[in-house]
Amino acid sequence: MGRPFYNFSRVLFNFCRPIYPIKMLGKENIVKKGKCIYACNHLSSVDIGIYQVHLPGYKRYIGKKEYLNKKFSKFVLSHFGVIFIDRDKPDLSTLREIFKVLDDDGQILIYPEGTRNKGDDKKMLEIKGGLAIFAAKSGAPVIPVLMYRRPKVFHKNYIYVGEPLDICKEKGRIPNAETIASLTARYAYEMNKMRVILNDYVENKRWKKKNRLNGKSEALLAWEAEHPVPIDCCRAGTSTV
Repeated sequence: MGRPFYNFSRVLFNFCRPIYPIKMLGKENIVKKGKCIYACNHLSSVDIGIYQVHLPGYKRYIGKKEYLNKKFSKFVLSHFGVIFIDRDKPDLSTLREIFKVLDDDGQILIYPEGTRNKGDDKKMLEIKGGLAIFAAKSGAPVIPVLMYRRPKVFHKNYIYVGEPLDICKEKGRIPNAETIASLTARYAYEMNKMRVILNDYVENKRWKKKNRLNGKSEALLAWEAEHPVPIDCCRAGTSTV
């Protein structure tokens, strides 16, 4: 029932667009068909509906298993098509379900921080290793997506869809710990870099013709000078499942 309920709820959430107005940036990077992993920051309980409306196409969301403890969330999210995972010790059957979705050219949406960010909404929490595992094993590109701030009723917000990241050299297997750490560091680097770009875009109103840039902003240049690209360890050995 996942897809029908997903499409039905998407229609309902569409009526909420005026309540949570969103300006989309990088819409050309949205993958409408074909396998990919959307990696999104998670700021509130309404994120699910907002991302569902503004990222077209059917996606299987990855959710923490704790949602199964409450009857309402279990019923709704199960019908929504959420794949529940133990964040500390994911079982093999759950991983296989995720890989099957991607192997069948499906799409998943994951919150790589592993939980909702209840602190500073302009900063990312630590990214967990699951994103690297899913991307390496499936060979699916990662589409990083950032919401500018915590959604508030009738407050304009911004969503930035970054360019697809296809950085793992060896695909089709579960990577070893060293490679997971390397990939995770790179994904964290790219998403934090996106945050600098998004902050500059909003704070300096880059959508206005007089404020547009031909190159990188001063803020981004300064950030890149202080944050070198993580060392690529993606060629390290892998282990099989």
